[in-house]
Amino acid sequence: EKSGVNKRTLDKKLENARRDAIAHRWATEREERLAQRRDPRPQIPAPLPDAPWLPQMELLNEVLGGSQEAEPPMRDIDGVITRARVRPTPNMHTFTALGANQEETKETRLPPPEQPLLTRLILDQLAELIERYIDYVDETGRSVHLGSAFVRHFHTRDDDALPIVVAIATLPIVLGDGTLLAGRGLDRDRGILFRVPPKLSNILPNKDDCTELAIANAMRFLTDEWLCDVACEYADKCTLVAAALTVIERSLLPDRPAFWVTAGRRGGGKTTAIIMILFAVTGIRPAAAAWSPNEEERRKALLAYLLEALAAIVWDNIPRGSQISCPHIEKSCTTAIYSDRKLGVSETIATSAATIHFFTGNNIGPRGDLASRSLQIRLEVDRPDPENREFKHSDPIGWTDAKRGQILAALYTILLGNPRRDPNNKHLGLRQTRFKEWWDLVGSAIEHAAKLAKKQSREEKINRHVADADEPPPVSFKDLFLTQEQDDEENASLTDALAVLKQKWPKGETGLEATFTAADVAKLANTTGEWASETDRMYAETLRDFLFPKITSANQAVTAKATGRRLKRHVGAPVRYNGEVLTLKKSPDPHANALRYYVESCSIPG
Repeated sequence: EKSGVNKRTLDKKLENARRDAIAHRWATEREERLAQRRDPRPQIPAPLPDAPWLPQMELLNEVLGGSQEAEPPMRDIDGVITRARVRPTPNMHTFTALGANQEETKETRLPPPEQPLLTRLILDQLAELIERYIDYVDETGRSVHLGSAFVRHFHTRDDDALPIVVAIATLPIVLGDGTLLAGRGLDRDRGILFRVPPKLSNILPNKDDCTELAIANAMRFLTDEWLCDVACEYADKCTLVAAALTVIERSLLPDRPAFWVTAGRRGGGKTTAIIMILFAVTGIRPAAAAWSPNEEERRKALLAYLLEALAAIVWDNIPRGSQISCPHIEKSCTTAIYSDRKLGVSETIATSAATIHFFTGNNIGPRGDLASRSLQIRLEVDRPDPENREFKHSDPIGWTDAKRGQILAALYTILLGNPRRDPNNKHLGLRQTRFKEWWDLVGSAIEHAAKLAKKQSREEKINRHVADADEPPPVSFKDLFLTQEQDDEENASLTDALAVLKQKWPKGETGLEATFTAADVAKLANTTGEWASETDRMYAETLRDFLFPKITSANQAVTAKATGRRLKRHVGAPVRYNGEVLTLKKSPDPHANALRYYVESCSIPG
């Protein structure tokens, strides 16, 4: 028995010695590996599955957030880990003439071109990203991956430890003080990821070179050479140039207009014009999204496109003659940050709204609030086969590709030469249009360049003793926006209705506007009998067309209650009419416990 105990003790000592030898060997090998290790990543013990969250989150933030790479680990506005990746955009297609004329089907659509897009990482991709920065090891020094629970916890955070990215720029951006922002990598202050080709700096002008002569030459090159085959008025060509500059400057704009390229028939050059504009500023053919009549489908698609930081969306496949209004696109035009509900859940997603909208179709146009957020380019043709007309450039898109450097130089000459970019200029004047920042950066630059080009053209004609009867009028985006609003069918109908109400209940001798009730308007709208005067029947038709467009029968009477609901929708909406501004106003009637309305008229403000 005594020898048996000694044997067990001896075996135990031998086992312990063997383990100590193995541990010593592992420790020695680990020290040798560390001494020979050239891996720059910090080596960190992997946490236990039930380890606290916060220490690991702080560690990841410290290591990943400390990266000084040009494109470091980044999050989007919503706090999700994001990177830039060149790929095609899902659910889009290459923009073609068939789509512009609503002749393209799902089966005939070509896949969209690849372009740099913001891409949210999935958990597996995030795990790989973490491994590129941290070497997690177990207790033996063996490299292991971080537990999936910690990866998932790090995927979405709002601690602002990592830089935020909101947009991708493949061209330099002109700042408000005239500084040219370019290079490669993330601008951490503005959240813009720059991927500007290095050779581009040799093409673009210096600010000191943007003299009035250079600006005039640049504008004339763009309108008379580049866009010479675009069949539209001079103001429309200026709007096309403004569209190109808007795409360049989009990341700085808190709000921005939408652009519409329309024509009376196919073959007018809508597709070519848009491809020329977007190819010049992006270097790739544009991708398009098929317009859906379903508002919910458009909402989901719009959120997905904005999350990817597209430079522009071309909406095609729009039925001929459509007048379009979409609250989601209207919202995206007038906000820097767009937010919407995630599909299928109550979670709200936020993203940058800097993507520029282009619409194309035959005789289409914006309606309602979208009209005041839009600029239209109307292509006019004077023959049934406009595609066979004579062209100065047989291949305008190929010409754009060949002359892209010269086109970009001209565009930046106009941006940099804008007097509003001169910090010493004390006479800038007020910003115009509803898009103040856009007009300050883009609109005013075009107006200034067009003015100089017009002056230069006039001087050349004087020197050649040529009459200047065909000289283009000055360009004013303030007037173009107002014209667009006046052309809007809904706005025009409101104008006609307010004019009727003003004539029926005119201003009295005391100088005060006459008031009326919803019942008075309903009674007038129901005036359809032969006993009524021709004027009242005309008034009734105008009011019914505006207030009750779905009631097609003249014999169907409208009620005062329904009329009141429709009148309230248009209170405080000013419109222009015959040199005046008409506005429907309301005031309570304490005696009748009801609302009374009146049409206020005033002169057009300067």
